[in-house]
Amino acid sequence: MTEGVGFNYKVPSADKVPEIYDDAMLEMSDFFQNIAKELGEDEFIREQSIQQLREWIAKHPHIKRCRTDAPFLLRFLRAKKYSFINAAKTLESFLTARTKHRQWFNNFDIDDPALADLVDTSYLFPLPRLDSKGRVVFFICSSKFNPAKHTIISPIQLIHMMGEIYYETQEISCAGCVWIFDMEKTDKRVLGMITVQDIRTLTDLVNTAAAARIKELHFINTPAVFRTIANLILQLMSEKIRSRVFCHPSLEDLHSKMDKSLLPKEFGGELPMAELTANYKKLCRKMRPRLLAMNDMEIELVDNPNDIWTNYSGRLEDGAIGSFRKLQVD
Repeated sequence: MTEGVGFNYKVPSADKVPEIYDDAMLEMSDFFQNIAKELGEDEFIREQSIQQLREWIAKHPHIKRCRTDAPFLLRFLRAKKYSFINAAKTLESFLTARTKHRQWFNNFDIDDPALADLVDTSYLFPLPRLDSKGRVVFFICSSKFNPAKHTIISPIQLIHMMGEIYYETQEISCAGCVWIFDMEKTDKRVLGMITVQDIRTLTDLVNTAAAARIKELHFINTPAVFRTIANLILQLMSEKIRSRVFCHPSLEDLHSKMDKSLLPKEFGGELPMAELTANYKKLCRKMRPRLLAMNDMEIELVDNPNDIWTNYSGRLEDGAIGSFRKLQVD
């Protein structure tokens, strides 16, 4: 469990028009309140924007079930710096992704043998403290993925599961996150387990449906065979994400860019991966009911040429989002 992060274990409702809206939020320190202000947030804007998103959800003809609790909606508003149109667009894409790609976005269950086994290997875990900018740092050891034992679905699920645990906490929805990928000794058979179309779809999801403030992506020990794939992925990413990618030729170079003490002991830090993994697994278990409740959200998939999911160049004036353009918050 990461120090400095306040987790909410309550299971939220997926009723798109509940009798009483859930406005409960954990308090933030002055440090994170100042970050929120930099995103354009104050008490009035926050309350007005949450209300506008709730009205949009209630009137959306294709959204069947969706959370409307304040922490969930703030995740989208803060990620888009309180642009209502962009927040609504991302929420619609998020729901579409969950409905269209259930194999990647549903059943985040630490009791699932495949997911539990991969977590136990220390495939991914959060680092013990927030960094100096208040961001959570996630660490992935790609070599822990065994193609003979795991399907490619499991690591994709686990990455999204990590996000669902952290992205709507007050601290991380404001300050964002950092990802570190250790690519050393990654099994080459992984390349045969994922198609080019899968890569395109996953990068589209990051570009359009990730309600997260992804601040930095660090790669270390990347074998030459994976650099071609990495370059393809980077070409598909948004320019903003590409500008936040750092490829390190050595562990020492990573140390020059990041607080060394945060890292696992095996990478020059203080706490061993086994301890960080055990703490993370306890958090996954505490969050399990909340994570499984994500399965309840759903949007009707429609064949609409102006739908932002199938036509990103479509005019925002068209469709459900366009009808709420007047609610734009500058």
